[in-house]
Amino acid sequence: MVVAALVVGCAGIYFTRSLIGPAFFALTLVITVRPLISWASRHGVPRPVSAVAAILLIYTFVAIMFTALGVAIVQLIDTLPRYSDKFEAIWTNIQDLLDRFGVDQSTLLNQVAGAMDTSRVVSLAQSLLGQISGIGSVLSVMALAVVFLMFDMSRIEVRASALASIKPGIASALADFASSVRSYWLVSTVFGLIVAVLDVVALGILGVPMAVTWGVLSFITNYIPNIGFFIGVIPPALLALVDSGPWTALWVIVAYVVLNFVIQSLIQPKFTGDAVGLNTTTTFLSLLFWSQIIGALGAILAVPLTLFVKCVLIDSDERSRWVGIFLSAGDSPVRDPDEVDPSVIDELDLDGDGVGAADPEHGTPVVEGGEDRGAEGEGGEDRGVEDRGAPRA
Repeated sequence: MVVAALVVGCAGIYFTRSLIGPAFFALTLVITVRPLISWASRHGVPRPVSAVAAILLIYTFVAIMFTALGVAIVQLIDTLPRYSDKFEAIWTNIQDLLDRFGVDQSTLLNQVAGAMDTSRVVSLAQSLLGQISGIGSVLSVMALAVVFLMFDMSRIEVRASALASIKPGIASALADFASSVRSYWLVSTVFGLIVAVLDVVALGILGVPMAVTWGVLSFITNYIPNIGFFIGVIPPALLALVDSGPWTALWVIVAYVVLNFVIQSLIQPKFTGDAVGLNTTTTFLSLLFWSQIIGALGAILAVPLTLFVKCVLIDSDERSRWVGIFLSAGDSPVRDPDEVDPSVIDELDLDGDGVGAADPEHGTPVVEGGEDRGAEGEGGEDRGVEDRGAPRA
């Protein structure tokens, strides 16, 4: 029944994706800038004025992002035909190399030649530009949704208090969702901008054409989890190959790998990991899933959409909270674990390292210092420490 309901719900989202996608995008952006309104109100700025300023901030961000993407694609369409002869020369060299090694390349060459045809690449870019220029209706829905959501949420505190008294589980889950999606957008934007600037500098030093264009692409693909890096590095590497040779293309790949690995894989997760709390597998599968349901916008909204579904269907209900164990990242996947008899878990020997005294971790606390449950439970009983005869419950 649950699976059938989810399938029907996903089908409904698919057929209304042109409405749900931009509306949810608007919701996450409003949630992200919402603290600015509270800060301005505390400093004496009227709420309508701060709300209008926040709306203009969102409009400016979205307009800059889509305009920059459109300009980048236009530049790509104008630039690629100039390298048609070099593409053909490289392809001729590849054919000669295959002949030298005695490789039968007839079928392979025909397929790859068609894929590398600059006219097909230009046609693909023009098609993408047409899609971007034809999203006026999507942007209109998002623009209107931003206005209505911003003024409806200008005094959300009263509704939040009422929800907390009626449905405390849902209120807590929604608060966690708002905090997570706000952290995700802010950190992704800041680090995406840092990576884009560094990529532009690296490409400029290497003499790669259209360095600013590839920087814009790098900034936008930073919002696409897992595969955004590969999407951002392929075009400048190919252009460097035909413009300056294989060594320049290799250095482009090295520069992207170093910059993106250090910033996005080592530094950025320190800021987003604890707040977002989704493991890598969940993030990747959510990217594939929401891209099919919502479309191209689903690739950018994959993490916020997954966080919202997790909030509504998992975190808000203790009966389904166990599912979060398989979705969360880190060593403490559940913030508020259910009461479990330690002796029962010990007998199951889930970690396979012995039962009772034979377990190396026997007697160590599951929740150290009562951070997750508090030192005192109902009736004054100490509920902060449980025997650890097996893995964290």
